[in-house]
Amino acid sequence: MELRLDRVTKKYGNKLAVDRLSTVMGHGVYGLLGANGAGKTTLMRMVCDIQTPTEGAILLNGVPVRDMGEEYRDLLGYLPQNFGYYPDFTPWRFMLYIAALKGLSKGAAKEKSMELLKEVGLAEVRNKKIKTFSGGMKQRLGIAQAMLNDPEILILDEPTAGLDPKERVRFRNLISSMAQERLVLLSTHIVSDVEYIAKKILVMKAGQIIHEGSTREILRAVEGKVWECVVPAKQADAMAQQFNVGNLKYVEDGKVLLRVIREGKPAESAVQVEPVLEDVYLYYFEG
Repeated sequence: MELRLDRVTKKYGNKLAVDRLSTVMGHGVYGLLGANGAGKTTLMRMVCDIQTPTEGAILLNGVPVRDMGEEYRDLLGYLPQNFGYYPDFTPWRFMLYIAALKGLSKGAAKEKSMELLKEVGLAEVRNKKIKTFSGGMKQRLGIAQAMLNDPEILILDEPTAGLDPKERVRFRNLISSMAQERLVLLSTHIVSDVEYIAKKILVMKAGQIIHEGSTREILRAVEGKVWECVVPAKQADAMAQQFNVGNLKYVEDGKVLLRVIREGKPAESAVQVEPVLEDVYLYYFEG
């Protein structure tokens, strides 16, 4: 399977939300990493055929998705950033309702709903009202409903926003397990969401993909530019104003350990350290 975005552009009046964006995706997890306002949600809505590009084309196996119509939408699963649900529904009732909207037969709906509720760890609470659920439980239900039609393309827009670290890890592992035979496009501004599970990371800024590749390839952008140094607290404050500082940790004797991302040595005592994906994010999205 090949999903190709060819110079996709989206304008809202004079505002350019997505700017001549091109990339190619296949099976696996693709992490769309960018700050809020980078154009991630607009891009995903176009991939889902909810919005139409102003210019350019989105093609599945060489065929424009606009020409495929329902055939393309039948291949999609979508979890939007603000997942809508009925608070007084139970997960079981909600899944059957969504299954009916997706055209599943009654027997298939029951079988698939139970299978997915088990997979996301909600089978035992399937008869409790959704309004009693934690944020992580609601997001897991969101994944389950997106998977009802066994999609070949799964689109997840900021799926871990607001989740605690434990739920985020569980959710991330769930996504990874679902990506073996399908394309998963996951947008986030949380680096850890994609650092370990993404086949490819797409760094998006101002409506464009400014860098893409594996985690290892992405890290090359900051090789030789990540430093750590221990300096007096007063000097640390000045450096934090002047440089791109990732981490700041107070140590003994009123001194501070700084992690700085910049081209040259930020202080005489600074030593180069191995970069991590968070350093890349700070490098591209400073301020």
